[in-house]
Amino acid sequence: MTTPNHDVSLFEFMPYGAPELKEVAKKYMVRAILVSSAAWIAVYGLGFGGSQLMARRPKETSVIVVPYREVAAPPPLSDDTPPPQVAVATSVAAPAAAIPVPVPDAEAPMEQTIKSQEEIAAATPSMQAQDDKGASIIVAPQSDEELPRYGDYVYVEELPEAITKVSPQYPDIAREASVDGTVMVQALVGKDGRVKDTRVVKSIPMLDASATAAVRQWVFKPALSNNKPVAVWVAVPVKFTLH
Repeated sequence: MTTPNHDVSLFEFMPYGAPELKEVAKKYMVRAILVSSAAWIAVYGLGFGGSQLMARRPKETSVIVVPYREVAAPPPLSDDTPPPQVAVATSVAAPAAAIPVPVPDAEAPMEQTIKSQEEIAAATPSMQAQDDKGASIIVAPQSDEELPRYGDYVYVEELPEAITKVSPQYPDIAREASVDGTVMVQALVGKDGRVKDTRVVKSIPMLDASATAAVRQWVFKPALSNNKPVAVWVAVPVKFTLH
């Protein structure tokens, strides 16, 4: 026995969902948007209009009214009060003329004569030496002086100048070995022009002793600082040649 499938065919032709709501949903959405927009515009307009009204409202200004009777009268234009008297200083007696007081004449100092270089040289014990041209040069006398150490800086205006040179003796051993060259000797020249000390700064072992012995016999015109002789170290080259 078969049952009719009347209910099955009925469900097959019914649409899915709520078609009535779908039809009116778009219309209701547009209305809601318009209403909400109008509400926001109204709220904004009320706020803006209220602020403008508050700004244009006249401000209260307090005014103090003073009665005419309480106002003091202005001062008169013309003042009959006499001006203050100016005190006049009393006359002072004229100063008396000054009486000159004699003063003794200032005594002029005695005339002084300046000694010449020759007189100073004669009165001062000194030592004379001759340079290469034969001219005599006066140097300071030998005394106990404070000598600078090697490497100390000494300000001089004129360096020492050799006026008597002694040639070194060529050692036989160096000559046989054909040794030659230049020995650099640092010499300490005192105020009297004599060599006080020596130091070899550029050495040739076979020639150092002969070079040092020769330099110790040299005589110099001393160095000058402020026109006074000073002790100073000076470099002296001693050359040895075989030919």
